Amino acid sequence: MEVRLVLSLTKRSIDDQRDVDGYYVATASGDNVHKEKAIILLTEVYGHTFINSQLIADQFAENGYTTYIPDLFFGDAFPQPPNRFEGGDVFTWLNGAHNKTKSPHDAANTDPSVLKAIKHLREDLGFKKVGAAAYCFGAKYTVRHLDGEKGFDVGYAAHPSFVEKEELENIKGPLSISAAGGYYLSEFHPTRNVQ
Repeated sequence: MEVRLVLSLTKRSIDDQRDVDGYYVATASGDNVHKEKAIILLTEVYGHTFINSQLIADQFAENGYTTYIPDLFFGDAFPQPPNRFEGGDVFTWLNGAHNKTKSPHDAANTDPSVLKAIKHLREDLGFKKVGAAAYCFGAKYTVRHLDGEKGFDVGYAAHPSFVEKEELENIKGPLSISAAGGYYLSEFHPTRNVQ
């Protein structure tokens, strides 16, 4: 039997949030709501059901920003510890070896989820500004879609992985990157090459 202790740092419980159509939604409420601005949280490989990501979204909502976490992996997020599969390295998983369709977790398969989330916030919910906050895997898609038009207006990326030089050269909005140490998951070192 697995016992999980969940500590929510927000004033509401996790139970009043919803996982809607492959999204985790943290809705802003109270006196400090930024009605025209929203955040999309692009996760690391553990995906939108990872409690740590949900707590981050809750904290953004506590500070007035409705926050969506899209399912970037179509239900095939990398297994959270201690649940690993045979041959469970992240690169085998990225290449799609463990999902039913054998589809890789690459830009061709991830971009549509990101664009759908942005479109939903802008067109269906009426947010005028959409920012991205991302960690590791999700950072690539913050950079890819930071165009200030149909994509993100502003972006933040921590420990960016798999970001390509051309993607950074094409951004059209403010981007903050938190990076440290050596990087083996990008073709370039983000702190040296961005400066």
